[in-house]
Amino acid sequence: MSERFILLAWKAGVPCGTMGSNPILSTTFIKPFNMQPNFQPKNIVKTIESLTQEGLKIVDQSSQGNDWNSVVGPLDKFEFKLGQQTSVNSHLNSVMFNEEFNAEYEKTLPLITNFYSEISTNKTLYKAYKNLKNTDLNEQQRHIVQESIEGFELSGVGLEGKQADRFKAIKERLSILSNQFSKNSLKATNEWKKPVTKDNLKGYGEDQLAKIKTDDGYEINLQIPIYMDVMTYADSRSLREEAYKAYVSRASEVGITASEFDNKVIMDEILALRLEMAQILGFDNYAELSVESKMVESPKQIIDFLDDLVNQSKPQAQRELDELKAFAGIELMPWDLGYYSEKLKEQKFGFKKTELTPYFPEQQVLSGLFSTIENLYQIQIKAVNEVSYHADVRVLEITSKGELVGRIYLDVYAREDKRGGAWMADYQALMGDNKPVAFVVCNLNSPSEGKPALFEFDEIVTLFHEFGHALHHVLTTVEYPSAAGIAGVPWDGVELPSQYMEFFCYEREVVKLLSRHWQTGESLPDDLYDKLIASKNFQSALGMLRQCEFSLWDIHTHLSDQDTYEVLDKVRAETALMPSVDESRFLNTFGHIFSGGYAAGYFSYKWAEVLAADAYYYVQDNGGIGSEASQSFMRHILQVGGSLDFMGQYVKFRGEKPTTEALLKSNGIAGFK
Repeated sequence: MSERFILLAWKAGVPCGTMGSNPILSTTFIKPFNMQPNFQPKNIVKTIESLTQEGLKIVDQSSQGNDWNSVVGPLDKFEFKLGQQTSVNSHLNSVMFNEEFNAEYEKTLPLITNFYSEISTNKTLYKAYKNLKNTDLNEQQRHIVQESIEGFELSGVGLEGKQADRFKAIKERLSILSNQFSKNSLKATNEWKKPVTKDNLKGYGEDQLAKIKTDDGYEINLQIPIYMDVMTYADSRSLREEAYKAYVSRASEVGITASEFDNKVIMDEILALRLEMAQILGFDNYAELSVESKMVESPKQIIDFLDDLVNQSKPQAQRELDELKAFAGIELMPWDLGYYSEKLKEQKFGFKKTELTPYFPEQQVLSGLFSTIENLYQIQIKAVNEVSYHADVRVLEITSKGELVGRIYLDVYAREDKRGGAWMADYQALMGDNKPVAFVVCNLNSPSEGKPALFEFDEIVTLFHEFGHALHHVLTTVEYPSAAGIAGVPWDGVELPSQYMEFFCYEREVVKLLSRHWQTGESLPDDLYDKLIASKNFQSALGMLRQCEFSLWDIHTHLSDQDTYEVLDKVRAETALMPSVDESRFLNTFGHIFSGGYAAGYFSYKWAEVLAADAYYYVQDNGGIGSEASQSFMRHILQVGGSLDFMGQYVKFRGEKPTTEALLKSNGIAGFK
């Protein structure tokens, strides 16, 4: 069993799967060319109850086995089945939220959590896995068995009596709290809407106005594409301030829905339960527990890594801020940063962001993205005509040399019933004739007033990022669901494939593929491309400090029992160059930490970015897109997934371990300009 399999209840937002005799699950196994999820699940509570009961019987059988096929084989098949059901449930709850479905979905969470608790504390099964170490296993199987044994131990298999009962209760409670946190965040985001007149929208272009046009005039909200336009383009400082304070105070005691959707009590309970869980297992804090399943060796190593990035970035970040202050000519407040930064960027590099967006209509961007992926990995991507859960969803099939490889469901536009952010989730793993299937979800601009969706370049970077995750899942050659694709990959390695993909969207030839003016058909002119590249690292050191702030807050919060905002104040004293405002409660909607899988692990974005930058420069120095080096990345990283030691595979691909030099170089920081 993989870490994902055993610790699923800990990792809200990391879907797993099902099939059984339920009408939702019509066949024993989905045929190779029939990979369509059922997006109208019925009786989900009964289905999960039936499946978990079936699963416990399989566990009992496996615990009596004496070789790979009798111990792991049945569990892998069941994980494949269960994952299909739970992933669809989780997905729909995130992208098509409604109260009726959520009420049923919430009822399944303790069932799933209890099921995995039963498995992870099954001493007979644990012994069976330990006995497998003395049997004839291949290299992948040996790695999976060792990771599974460690997973058992981190899941409380050694606990007895009251401690075991309490540990189980904690995991059940955490799954419920995580869902409630996410639900409150979504509802609080949707609560704030503001009708505005055109006079209040000076600074807006036609494209920005089209997004917020209503039958009665104009209306802004806190959906990311709309909110970012306010922060970037609105000349009205008072409007920017109002929107900013509404955004950073969501789901808090000072927000517009102070009592109903305040997440602070939930956050405090989550953190307290994580600490208690860690201490039950013999750790001093949750951070120490978290690193046990990661590549890093200790929380201190994480802090040292982040402190080094802060020290290297801070002088340049201060210069960047001083330049912005001088340009603005006013005392800057947080709601001024995006607006004046965009104006300064326009002055320094000679173009407006709005000049770029007409060159990046959705269809061309997707075509260019697919072509880039095809050239990188010698595969083919095509859209198939299939009705899905929403009219906006595109269904893509991946083939290699005429053979089906997998499928991706792509959902790109922002909607009110859709959780914010961007992510990839797996529906189905590779097993026999069954091919991998992934969901890719974003919250990007949508078509408006006769225009196609026109993407900002940052949104294109997001698309490349999430497709990196999806390819990690879909291109696997590992037929063990517990270690295929993203499954079983250490959390501080999960972001490597996604951040690696980001680098390619800046290459000149790739930009040519991505761009075609939606009216003239013209590709992005060379002068605009040159300006885009020149501006790539604009205020990169400030961005580095911000991400280090999040990461340091995360690890320090999980190292202590201090109030999370007290920890933030201490971290900001060392990292932030701008003061916060009294209304700021952004932690109250920090889903990565409180409803995702990044608790004591947010540093993994920067950790993996080191690997990604190092990998990209290596590939560029050795032929670039389509080269043997890019194929080597696919073979050693994407195809292998979590079936072998992750850093060992990276060294096989790269020839050596990475250093932070490549990361600093890619960001134009310190001596790497």
